[in-house]
Amino acid sequence: MVLGFCAAGSAPAQGVATPDAADAGGSARPAPQQSAAPRIGVEGQRTAELSLQNGGVVGEGDQLSGTVALANRVDEAASAGEIVIRIAPATIDTRYDLDSWWDPEEDWQLGTEVYRAPVSELEAGSTITLPVTLPESATELLEGGPFGARGISVQWVEGEDLVAEGRSTLVWDAESSAQPVTVSPIVPIVAPVTDRALLSIEELEELTAEEGRLTELLDAVEGSSATLAIDPRLLVSIRALGDDAPETALEWIERLEALENDSFPLEFADASLTLQQQAGLEEPLEPTDFSYETSQHEFLVEVNPDADGEGAGQDAEADAQETGAPTGTGEAGPTPPQTTGAADAAGAEPDATDPAGTAPEEAEADGEEEPETESVPPPGLEELLAFDYTRDDLQWPAAGTVSDLGALAEWRGGTVILDGAQVTLSPDRYATPSSQHRIGDTEVLVTDTQIDQAVADAVTAESPMEFQDGAAEVATLLSVVSRELPNEAREIVTTLPRSALEDPSRLGELLDQLDSHGWTSLAPAPAAASDPAALTETELLPMPHSEAAIGKFNALREAETRGIALSSLYEDPGEVTGELRAELLFALNGGLIQSDRWDTVSGSFVRLATDAADRISVVEGSEIQLIGHESSLPLFVENATDREVTVVVELRPTTGHLSVTDSATVVVPPGGVTRATLPVEAIANGVSGVEATLWTVDGTPLNSEADLVVNVNSTLESVAVVLLIGSGVVLFVLGVWRTLRRRRRERSEEVGQSSDG
Repeated sequence: MVLGFCAAGSAPAQGVATPDAADAGGSARPAPQQSAAPRIGVEGQRTAELSLQNGGVVGEGDQLSGTVALANRVDEAASAGEIVIRIAPATIDTRYDLDSWWDPEEDWQLGTEVYRAPVSELEAGSTITLPVTLPESATELLEGGPFGARGISVQWVEGEDLVAEGRSTLVWDAESSAQPVTVSPIVPIVAPVTDRALLSIEELEELTAEEGRLTELLDAVEGSSATLAIDPRLLVSIRALGDDAPETALEWIERLEALENDSFPLEFADASLTLQQQAGLEEPLEPTDFSYETSQHEFLVEVNPDADGEGAGQDAEADAQETGAPTGTGEAGPTPPQTTGAADAAGAEPDATDPAGTAPEEAEADGEEEPETESVPPPGLEELLAFDYTRDDLQWPAAGTVSDLGALAEWRGGTVILDGAQVTLSPDRYATPSSQHRIGDTEVLVTDTQIDQAVADAVTAESPMEFQDGAAEVATLLSVVSRELPNEAREIVTTLPRSALEDPSRLGELLDQLDSHGWTSLAPAPAAASDPAALTETELLPMPHSEAAIGKFNALREAETRGIALSSLYEDPGEVTGELRAELLFALNGGLIQSDRWDTVSGSFVRLATDAADRISVVEGSEIQLIGHESSLPLFVENATDREVTVVVELRPTTGHLSVTDSATVVVPPGGVTRATLPVEAIANGVSGVEATLWTVDGTPLNSEADLVVNVNSTLESVAVVLLIGSGVVLFVLGVWRTLRRRRRERSEEVGQSSDG
């Protein structure tokens, strides 16, 4: 920790920077080079901060170096002055003394001056950083002294006036008989919070690239004793892509499976168990189906010829199914896509016509043929989630959210990793206890809140200076813990932030430092106690979620229930309900719940679950003319969703002019319109209102209702028939009359001819 604060009553003074200054021994020293610094300090104050290299650890023969940051966050320029660094030679032996040193209100003897250098005028609102290297006399001051932490300070002075003071610590790394403190880091293997439950191909390509964040995360923990808390979301995201999974992602998951670190699973998407428990659920929510993703991809396995040259792909698939292992590469993934990136791997540039850099003739010349593959069924839920965890007896609720430890133990069992702020330790304790305790019948690993925060400061640092500050605080805290009870071994569990690290290399650097210190040793999380009753008992300080958070969770559950009821709209309801459950768990991510993004993600889930009820509708048109006693009423159904849906259309007349005897079931393509016709019977003439409603095939109503106007003319059909019959009779009579008249005329002509003869 680096503390910078303004001296009371200090006033700016004018002056000019000098090129030289005298050090503590009176010799001339060059002024440190000044450079622009990130915006540091406190608004309205002048502050000084000191950050030491190597995490503040120095041994015999080492030279102390670091950075001084000065901030002038007031409206007036600070005149030229000096910086003075002092070391307090006495060791800091208790956490109480350490807190006192870091408290700017506490009056401490700052010790011996070991460095002095000039600084130039600092304009209002500006900051500078000053790289400093302390003389050998600074280390000589510590030689012969015992191992342990010391206070080191920097003062920004102008003449006799103190402008600002900052305090830090260093650890003198001398031989010690004290028992090293065993440190067990819990490292979450999680992906950044994105827009959906499963990561996209593009996101995985970026995260698992050579310098991707997930790749660097494995670089950081590989070979260490860190215990890994793995989010199954990563496993499913890669495996569900089948042959479309990026090669780098498949290699990453194989590398994860090969690590020797202890590991245990988080909830899918790191969903909050405590929120579910406090909302009254009887059992935790689990993923149900990922076929909504796997159905979009092809899963291939290589056909391995047997001794007779016949394909053995089916045998390989059958063997995989018998053992419960997924087909393809990895524990539960598909065969990696067949890529030919040899040119890229060798650093060669592929040409435009052969992007992979391996022309067919070259492959043939080498005697290589593309392996034959065959399609296999997608992996199921168990295969997608499978991983060989070594510590699945561990569970890790989000810090500051546990209210009922017994309920969590019933759900997942085993040992609970519990934030130190949630326990009551013995008031008469005089030293830092080990992490292993029990609360009632439940074994807990209680983290040290102050160490957790220091670790978080180091691994989330945005600059090298911030990292050194955090690493120095971690080293100091653990050195003090070691000196508290030098003859007693302690095991301290420390947890990292649950979010994806922006720069995982800082974690690797911190783990390397902890592994190199003589007063610390890294180890996996402590094994479950053989006799839990013998553990020191402590008490839980309940810290429930807010009523607002529980209310929002209940709203999300209601939306999921509504979405499940609507799932029969689709050809495969299981795909829809599986996606809803995955997205719900994603919306319950512990980090999201505590961030400003929770409202946005929650709103997206509610729309995903329930929008279909609003986006499938009857198209309202002009007045419908209905002629006849029995007819069909036409109407159009519009589907504004991106999936094909099957809906049932029902009509309800608002008057007695019509009778509707049946409904109609229609299939509507995504973004399309389909015509539906429903049989109706006219009872009487007149204008009738008809209410059209839409339903799922299992009887769940949609939100769309349309009021249609129908003009019923049932008698027009009878009139038309009478007219037609009448017309036929008239035509028949006319025909008969004309026939009789013609015959009469013909007879008259015959009689006339006879008379003439």
